[in-house]
Amino acid sequence: MPIDLGFKGAELQAGEHLCALYSGIRQRDEILLPFLRAGLKSGDKCICIIDVTEPAEIVAALGPLGTECTPAGVKRLDVMRTADVNLRSGKFCAGETIATWKAAVSAVMYLGQFNCIRAVETYSRREVGPDTNELLHLEAEMRHFLPLYPQVMLCLYDLEDFGAELVSSVIKLHPKVLVSGMIVENPFYLTPDEISLTPDDLLAASRSHAKESSPN
Repeated sequence: MPIDLGFKGAELQAGEHLCALYSGIRQRDEILLPFLRAGLKSGDKCICIIDVTEPAEIVAALGPLGTECTPAGVKRLDVMRTADVNLRSGKFCAGETIATWKAAVSAVMYLGQFNCIRAVETYSRREVGPDTNELLHLEAEMRHFLPLYPQVMLCLYDLEDFGAELVSSVIKLHPKVLVSGMIVENPFYLTPDEISLTPDDLLAASRSHAKESSPN
């Protein structure tokens, strides 16, 4: 069953994830808040990993929905700082982040109170500056993890803090991209069978594509 993402009729199927690009906090919130609001109204479990903004500000922006619990007293929304999730060992590590996500999602599904999990993570480099290879490795691994559970994920990247080369590489790991509020199929998407490419390969491919696309 399609999952409504909360903006302009955009939908995903369970197990899918979407890349969205934004510039600044205002644009971020125009994507982030409707996504969370739609999930909470649907009774889904929502997990938000946020940087720059304090978690309490996100909860407050959602109004009463932000503090709702299930009849059994389980919070519908968890908001955490990016640094608390991605820097547990002191540096950004894709393996540790994946393990954290697996543990969190497994715990939610074990409760048996939610039919779907909606997750969103923002990246701006202002609080967490992930190594390029580790970030690309994380995005690649997420594609294997997401179909294991009834969940959708939104990955938000701030264009003000990430270079075009890295953004181009990240986009290749997402089958769908949010552009101007609409979901489009990504013609540059690399399938899981092609993911044997290393992060260095992805960056090299992005450089090559940029040169081919630039005017002589």
